[in-house]
Amino acid sequence: FGLSSRHLDGRQKKRNFEAAKKSVDNSSQYFRYYMTRICGIASEMDAEGKKVKGDAMLSLVASIHLNESMDGYIDRHKKGGDHSLSLAYVRATILDLRKKVDKQWVIWVEDQIKWIRSNPGVPLNGKRAGIFASVARFPSYLDHVFICCKAGRSKDHSPNLAKIKVVSYYLQKMASALFASLNECAERETTDQQYASNVMRMENSYFFTQSIKQRGPDATDLFQKQITGASAICKQSTDAYLGWMIKREFKAMHSLFSNISRIRKDVGDADVPIHVPRAQFVRTLQKESSREIMKEKIGVVYARMEKHLSESGGLLPVAWKALVKVLYEWFGRWEKLSTSCYKFILEPSAIDVVRIAKAASGVAMAPSNRKGVSESRAKNQSASIEI
Repeated sequence: FGLSSRHLDGRQKKRNFEAAKKSVDNSSQYFRYYMTRICGIASEMDAEGKKVKGDAMLSLVASIHLNESMDGYIDRHKKGGDHSLSLAYVRATILDLRKKVDKQWVIWVEDQIKWIRSNPGVPLNGKRAGIFASVARFPSYLDHVFICCKAGRSKDHSPNLAKIKVVSYYLQKMASALFASLNECAERETTDQQYASNVMRMENSYFFTQSIKQRGPDATDLFQKQITGASAICKQSTDAYLGWMIKREFKAMHSLFSNISRIRKDVGDADVPIHVPRAQFVRTLQKESSREIMKEKIGVVYARMEKHLSESGGLLPVAWKALVKVLYEWFGRWEKLSTSCYKFILEPSAIDVVRIAKAASGVAMAPSNRKGVSESRAKNQSASIEI
């Protein structure tokens, strides 16, 4: 450019640079026009009343490409002179474009967050909410982002979005909004607090975690904080839901053994029968825990869980496996209490209960039954659409 002589001071160099930049900008206005179009930047209304609409996805992809291209215009060898000045001009142009595309994409993200916080499609009572529309769409949006960023690149190329501050911050902000919406729906007064609040939490947090992990290490690293939070939410809500399910179906047994456990802490094993007579203990078990009754109760639990959980969430097999484990733990404790306090062998045993539970899920998941459930759900969905 002939304006970067070494004898000039910093201020003069800056003035010379600004003058050169302005001159080049004027001579490259058509280049800049097409660059803004390529980057999806919205234009001001021209004399004919025409206006180019912005493209948020194109702006995001442009921001990622511009960020990557910045490394190629750094004077690493400290050559100085016109070479350094020309590189500085290109960097300034890239930064100017990045500010515009980032601003446009951020506005779009804030609009999406408003939509997410409106809780679209979530029933007021929270029952059978399934996977929220916002949670279900988020992984698809990430797929779109990665596909667009990989277009025209080598097959093994993967953009490291976690290292781009603006992009990573607002993607994480959008993900955090999903959980803010989930928490709001779970805690509102109209939501059923017996089980629906826990079901919506466990289903949506599990779906989020699995869908992000399935998209590889780059997505996992980007949303590590949200995944950790989602896993904690899923565990806490699952534990609460499974406990509620067991207490509901085995109410008499849970009440009996809870009472025995409390008395045992105060008086010891030997004196428990004084407070809860053996005849009463045996009569309750015979009424509530025979093998046939156990099969019936566990079958009811599975049917209820299948009703509560949506197919799209994919949580049923995982939740049932967790429930079987909890049943084993609870019945194992009850077995020990029965033996130590009454010298009475609990039948069926904890291992037998596990076998019954596994058999119940196998029967319920048979193809014919699954087909009938799917058809019933399809009818319900079509009916709700018509309404």
